[in-house]
Amino acid sequence: MKNHFITSIFVLVLLCCFWASCTNKPEEENKMEPHTTYTNNSGGNQSLPGSPYGYEMWTEGGNNNKLIWYGPNQGGGAAFRAEWNNPNDFLGRVGYYWGNGGKYTSYGNLYCDFKFSRSGRSTAGPYSYIGIYGWSRNPLIEYYIVEDWFGNQSQSDTSPMGKGTTQGNVIGNFTVDGSVYEIHKSKRTNQPSIDGYATFDQYFSIRQSPRKSGTISITKHFEEWAKVGMNLGSNMYECKFLVEAGGGTGWFDASYLTFYQRD
Repeated sequence: MKNHFITSIFVLVLLCCFWASCTNKPEEENKMEPHTTYTNNSGGNQSLPGSPYGYEMWTEGGNNNKLIWYGPNQGGGAAFRAEWNNPNDFLGRVGYYWGNGGKYTSYGNLYCDFKFSRSGRSTAGPYSYIGIYGWSRNPLIEYYIVEDWFGNQSQSDTSPMGKGTTQGNVIGNFTVDGSVYEIHKSKRTNQPSIDGYATFDQYFSIRQSPRKSGTISITKHFEEWAKVGMNLGSNMYECKFLVEAGGGTGWFDASYLTFYQRD
């Protein structure tokens, strides 16, 4: 009886060890494989094969800068990785592209679900942005919904981005998706845009509790901007998830990223 009990315990231990080793395998097996790697400026939006999304990559200076898309069948379809090495500026983004579309109200309620990891503080130069990004025309507006950033030499990456980075004025704030967002507005004069060098306004929503996963209620931001007189143009160009780095050597890796619309 005693020997039988000891044998049973031994078998149970072996089973537990086998189960533990099995539970560690899916993480390795589910690791996403690169689908397409882009290393050059895209020259505007480019479609992603088999996907409702487009991508855009723009880099000035540096070397070995890249955007790696995980393909239509991994990580929600829009997931991507970006790497940069001492650029003056690097932008990589994936999401909806409309070109010369309609008003934002014609697209229903837009949402984005995301989860990402990234390199640490000060690996993206003096300024950086992670979150929703896009342009509209008539008038020409560049907009950001900033969920996270890399910090810089003077500010931690765990604190919210300030007006020292946006170079704008604080217009107000509102609450959505579990956090307060601060609204900033700034003006860019004779700077690069989707229509060449131009003068245009920038709109920002800056999340006051940075995060690396969750849902972004995109249309809510557009509505809150409109309440304070910050109206997007009548023709939406895009709505994408962006990582922007103003220098440094670093990386960004979205393991899940998807956009959707609701009435």
